[in-house]
Amino acid sequence: MSRITALSALPALLVALLCVPLSAHAEGGDEVRSKVPNMQLQKELAVLQFQPEAASEACIESLKELHKTQALLEEEQKHTNDQDLAIAQDVLESDFENSIEMCAPDVHKLCETQNPDVKLVKACENVGSLPDTTASAQ
Repeated sequence: MSRITALSALPALLVALLCVPLSAHAEGGDEVRSKVPNMQLQKELAVLQFQPEAASEACIESLKELHKTQALLEEEQKHTNDQDLAIAQDVLESDFENSIEMCAPDVHKLCETQNPDVKLVKACENVGSLPDTTASAQ
């Protein structure tokens, strides 16, 4: 896929991902764990919405993979007795974390721009409002 085609798909992906519920129907204690990566990614995407072309190809590709996994999980959830549901939820969480990692450099670069819009400054401040989940997972 060309960079131009990928860039034209980014706004739609951003909107689709921002509309996704905060949890992937996680059960019990997993619900809070599942919300943190999703909330962090949504904060990053809020920054990237100011300048979608600032998203790297790696970020765009990781968002596409995340979107595919979300669609797969949605299908799996229709079959409540399906054992693959737990696996799909784990893959979704991993895809969220991967997207956060792939998009973070683009977000940080955008947040370091000179004389940013006030709304961009607020969105950048929000990105740092959650603890780094990758450090606590190690």
